[in-house]
Amino acid sequence: MKIENLKFAVFMLLIVFSTALNAAIPPKSQLKVLFVGYDPLKPFPVLERRNPGEMTKEGFLAEYPVRMPAFKALLSSYFTEVATMDCRDWKPQDSEPYDVTVFDFSTKVIEPARQEKRANGSTKYIPARYLPDNFSKPVVFIANTAPEMGGRIGLKLDWLCLCLDADAHHINTGHPIFKGSLEKVTPTMVMKATPDGVFHYTTGVNLPKQIPMWRVQKEGYLDRKDVRVGLVARGNRFGESPDAEVISSGVCTKDVGAVALGRHGNFFLWGFSASPADMTEEAKKVFVNTVAYMKGFDGKTPIARKYNDRMATTDDVREIIAAVTKEKYEEYVQFLKDFNEQSKNQKKLLDDKVATGQTLSPEEKESMTYLGMEQAIDSYEKYIKSTMGKLATRFGSDAPAFQKYMKENFGYLYCDPNAFFAYEVDDEAKQIGVSNHDVRFLETCINRLKKNEQPELALKMLKKYTAEDFSSSKEWRSWFAKNKNKLFFTETGGYKFLVNTYN
Repeated sequence: MKIENLKFAVFMLLIVFSTALNAAIPPKSQLKVLFVGYDPLKPFPVLERRNPGEMTKEGFLAEYPVRMPAFKALLSSYFTEVATMDCRDWKPQDSEPYDVTVFDFSTKVIEPARQEKRANGSTKYIPARYLPDNFSKPVVFIANTAPEMGGRIGLKLDWLCLCLDADAHHINTGHPIFKGSLEKVTPTMVMKATPDGVFHYTTGVNLPKQIPMWRVQKEGYLDRKDVRVGLVARGNRFGESPDAEVISSGVCTKDVGAVALGRHGNFFLWGFSASPADMTEEAKKVFVNTVAYMKGFDGKTPIARKYNDRMATTDDVREIIAAVTKEKYEEYVQFLKDFNEQSKNQKKLLDDKVATGQTLSPEEKESMTYLGMEQAIDSYEKYIKSTMGKLATRFGSDAPAFQKYMKENFGYLYCDPNAFFAYEVDDEAKQIGVSNHDVRFLETCINRLKKNEQPELALKMLKKYTAEDFSSSKEWRSWFAKNKNKLFFTETGGYKFLVNTYN
């Protein structure tokens, strides 16, 4: 081949390769993104008793110089402007110039946590404040950062369990974070063993032994102890309000509805823990899609705020009804027997380690305070009564009678949004004759008020089950006519009908 022809061939190949490369890299989004985490150029943080995400100190030290640069590199590949900031320096106004803020670790506390006395003498825990109540900029939280920063402002992205591993399941693959806007991703699904924990809940009874899963990160904490543990939020009633959506669950010790990927208002929970250095290629693309997706929720603050993550919901009550059986009692007994045996064995391993002169890690030393302590196993009668709660004073250990009563009155349940997993049948709501979750409940109360039929009861129910405080029938009728098609019932947001302000 002549030199001129060879040069021309090489030139044409370079054009082809350049065209292919440019086609493979999508054009950058004009979004401005702020990443907030630990800046590796700053001193290593002074940590409390535990390392973030239950990592070992060695694991955290090894990842410290890697995480922020890895996120910066990934985000910079897709967005025109990406800035980073150390979480110890961030202030709410720092997010104003940016379209989306990603929080990898919690920022500086604005107000410390405190205990507050209620009127009845009980104590209420007030979480630390990291964000203003009206913070309206779009946010993506990584793992445990969500409940730490969001608890004070009533986010549903609460702390169910710091036990999320590396795989997602029960995924809404049609969601925009998979369909675009930067990368279209068809998750590679692989059949894997269903997590054992889901079978202990009614929601997992009919699940097969294997389910399709999507790998989000290369390794999880079940593969290697130095990996940061991910977080799942409570899925109970999570999607009941128009400001929230569940996108995926994940491998953890909780029920199949535990939320690994989900949104509440302008806040997104990315429950998986890995930095882009340890994400799968598909997960990287979904992550940047998530950042782009959240731009659409600028100013869309949550409507239904969840200020008590320990309140009961009707989903919890369903589990209680199902749990008062001989079969569930036997499961409970076997679980505690297995737990006690494992605890005893782990204690022996550490005792042997000490006896041979080996040094225990800080985590092992801490575990020695509780390992080997045998958990007492309740009798069947005591188990049934403790599961029923205060209704045991009415039904004793008569499980069938309790179940019958609860099923017949399920439509009138009231779960106190300010209490610790408290529930009851609202006998006053029952007098209305319509479920207190049904918008017709309000309509019936308003009609009774208008007709002067049990007006005191009707007014009491209207004030209890809405956020309004009108006194006249005319005011209630006007409010209801204006908002009827926008009303929704929320348990976690106060056990009330609220107005969808998004419409």
